[in-house]
Amino acid sequence: MQTLMSWLCADGRYLSLIGIFAILGVAFLSSNNKSRVNVRMIFSALLIQFALAFLILKTDIGIAIFSAISRGFEQLYQFADAGSKFVFGNLTNISGPWGVIFIIKVIPTIIFFGALMALLFHLGIVQIFVKVAAMIIRPVLGTSGAETLATVANSMLGQTEAPLLIKNYLARMTDSEILVVMVAGMGTLSGSLLAVYGSMGVPIQHLLSASIIAIPGSILIAKILMPETGNPETMGGNSVSMKRETKNVLDAISTGTSDGMRLAANVAAMLIAFISIMALVDSILLWGLGYSLNDIFARAFYWVAYLIGVSPADRALAGTLLGQKVVINEFVAYSTFVGAEMTARTKILLTYALAGFSNFSCIGIQIGGIGALCPEKRHTLTRLGLKALLGGTLVNWLSACIAGLLV
Repeated sequence: MQTLMSWLCADGRYLSLIGIFAILGVAFLSSNNKSRVNVRMIFSALLIQFALAFLILKTDIGIAIFSAISRGFEQLYQFADAGSKFVFGNLTNISGPWGVIFIIKVIPTIIFFGALMALLFHLGIVQIFVKVAAMIIRPVLGTSGAETLATVANSMLGQTEAPLLIKNYLARMTDSEILVVMVAGMGTLSGSLLAVYGSMGVPIQHLLSASIIAIPGSILIAKILMPETGNPETMGGNSVSMKRETKNVLDAISTGTSDGMRLAANVAAMLIAFISIMALVDSILLWGLGYSLNDIFARAFYWVAYLIGVSPADRALAGTLLGQKVVINEFVAYSTFVGAEMTARTKILLTYALAGFSNFSCIGIQIGGIGALCPEKRHTLTRLGLKALLGGTLVNWLSACIAGLLV
């Protein structure tokens, strides 16, 4: 018992444990049907999350595997640089007087990974990962085939691409299933942006870990917020097909490149707009109230930083980053994160807490993206938008708490 207490008290781990209960409590209080919350599913999902996190962070084989994957991603960054150097020449050299130029170092990486993910999907490699993970998770958590498939796929493809895999089922999916799809989209990162954040200096091993443990976490939080009360069509092991729509390898690469370009342009435009608006709002707030937007974020999200186990000296800065992520987007938050002075433990916890698309603008992205695939569900998507944002945010915070118990 004394050893257990010493372990919990080390580095504020007891706060991470309290944070887990607090997050589950918030989800339960926000549930639309508290009497139907499946307690067995909660414990099963938490057990899967802890097992995955322990495997990745604490076992020799897990550390070795994910270190190798991390090195593989680092090698892929160099491949992305090869195309960028051909187009931009010496401007890609960060040792020059101009340093890192965002549009030259980051945007090409998004385009490259968009093409790579499309190629891997065409070759069936993505489908293998998704099917294996879904086969493991679905029987344990008792979820339907469609929602499980979309949840796993979200950890690789993103919140508008993953629903394409289940577009033939969307119209007949229950509200609970739709919320799972939305929360998974909010609570995970796509493979292409995960790689981009790694290239910016965010710890890639922990980004990968966050992406994986958010899979059962998304189902856990979504099923607390909206327990299943209907009869899903793909429940009970009914198979869900994953058809590829590209004709050949060249078609896959060109399609992925075009998709990556659109994503890159959207990222660049969003950053320009949001950072400019932040500067405007900051100026107004400083003039009128004497507080900046970051000051407000730091105060509003201080309690979250406290509960996930961030050290006292870093809590104000952590609160600022958590606020930037929810109100603006994770790209802005990670951009600030990379240059910030924090303890190593805080950086790890924030890597998990920021690793998702849960922000207000993504409500519109999901309504537009999923709604285009299934117009008859547009009203449901609109109605569940804020609940999905809450769910995705809680998923990320829960991942940070679980990691906080182990690091």
